[in-house]
This record gives sequence, C-alpha cells and structure tokens, in this order.
Amino acid sequence: MWIGRLLFIWIISNEVDKVCFSKQVLIIDHADVIAMQNWSHVHTVIEHLNRLPSKQPRTDVMRIRPWYLDEHARFYRQTIILGFFSNPDINASFNHQCSNYEGKVKLMCEYKGVLHKVLPKIQQVYVRFNIDSIVEADDNRFDYFVKKVFPKIKDSDEGGIMLFISSYFEFIRIRNFLKSQDASFCLLGEYSTQKDISRARLWFFEGKRKIMLYTERSHFYHRYKIRGVKNLIMYSLPERKELYPEIVNVLDGSENTACTVLFSPLDKFRLERIVGTTPAKTMVASEKPVFVFCD
Repeated sequence: MWIGRLLFIWIISNEVDKVCFSKQVLIIDHADVIAMQNWSHVHTVIEHLNRLPSKQPRTDVMRIRPWYLDEHARFYRQTIILGFFSNPDINASFNHQCSNYEGKVKLMCEYKGVLHKVLPKIQQVYVRFNIDSIVEADDNRFDYFVKKVFPKIKDSDEGGIMLFISSYFEFIRIRNFLKSQDASFCLLGEYSTQKDISRARLWFFEGKRKIMLYTERSHFYHRYKIRGVKNLIMYSLPERKELYPEIVNVLDGSENTACTVLFSPLDKFRLERIVGTTPAKTMVASEKPVFVFCD
C-alpha cells in the first residue's frame, strides 16, 4: 500500500475563438515516503503514461490531437514531484521521465544537518571508502565491510553490535555473508514476523546474539526501541535525516560505546542531510578518508 499519492489530472480548457485543447498534470506527492517503499513502481507507472492504447478506445479518433497519435503527449505533460528530499531514484525520474518541452525546474536546498540532535556525547566516526564506478559501488561497499570492518567484529569478544542497513538488498547480502561465517546474529527487518522480532530483541539484549541487523524501513514503520546496543555500525546512511539521531540515540546510557558510519562519494545526498551541506562537500572531496564528529 502506498502512503504517497500519484495524481493524474486532465484539464480541459475552452477559450473563445480558440480550438479546444487539453492539458495534463501529473502530481507525485510525498515522493520521499514512496521512496521508503519501492520507487521502481513509480518509474513503471510514469513509463506507461501517454502510451497509445493496445485497443481502439470508444471515442472518435478524429477528435484526438495529432501529437497524441504521434506519441508526443509526454512533451506536453506537466510533472510535479513533491517531497522533503531527493535521492538518485527520484532524480532519475526527474532527468529521464520529465520531458516537457518548456523545460524543468528543480528546487535545491541547503541543509544544516541533524548532528545536534544526537544526545549521547560519543564520537561518530565517518569512514569514506573508494568506489571504482557507479555500477560497482555496492560491491565496493560490501568488500570494504568484509575486509576492513568485519574482521574487527569477528575478533571482538563483546556483543551489542548493531548493523544498520538502509537497503533491503544490502540486508540480504550481509545476512547471507554472516551465515557463511557462522556469526552470531539476529535479524530485525521489515519482513520479519512479530514473533521473530520479539525473540531477536530479547536475544540481543541478553547477549545470546552478538550482532543485530536492523533495516531503515523497519525503523521507519515501527520505531523499535532496541536495548543493549554498544557498538553501532551504519553500513549505509539512512535516506531520511530524522532517522539518524533516532538510531544513534539508542547508544544513550551504554558504556564504552562506538559509532562508525560508512559512506562513499555517491552518498552525498544522504550525507548532506545529516552532517550539513558544507561539511558534506568537504568530506566527499577531502584527501583524508576519516572524519570524527562529537556534539
């Protein structure tokens, strides 16, 4: 079920001494909320707009404007995308599926960040890893985790390690990797049953499971309060900026806490919403790969 809304409006306008013409307006409201579900559905819907029907409609073909028959209607459609933030998927739709002949306009925002909303006074260590290409970005992130991050987790005797993961596909990949390593872990994802969630939270708090995998969508929809977190590792930054302090604040009250965040130059959109636009530009372009925040 979509919380966001797609509205397709057909406006008929009659003017004196002018030929009757039509205007189309596509409004995608709460785009950021739809992104928390599956933006590929929106992409599919837009792709099927302004297509010629497979069967002849019950109308007089002579009344259809020529540009519709020539499949040029998308150039006359006005598309309005509304949301609290943008991401690569939304940008892709804006760049490739919004084709109005009059051009297009994007509202750019400058963010101040949400680090001041983090309550515990802990060091938040941001580590930038290199990417070979956009296509291999996911593999580069996974390789960095396997080679640089996981060995430290595996050799540690302490539990209370939370792995926060934004994408469900990344969640599945890390789950399969931990299984192959016979790691002690539990799952808390958006498709987990309530019984499994309750059991995982209890096991993690009692120390029966060393690692917990936690997804952004699961937190977005349920806002679980996780107890026993001592070491927070953000495998990928959250899309929604308000989720970052909520997740980091689970460390409040714990001793010997640590917070590590992995990011790449491709995470600039997410990064600027969390640390601020100006610091994000520096972190992406700087020669040093490690940055520490402690508010």
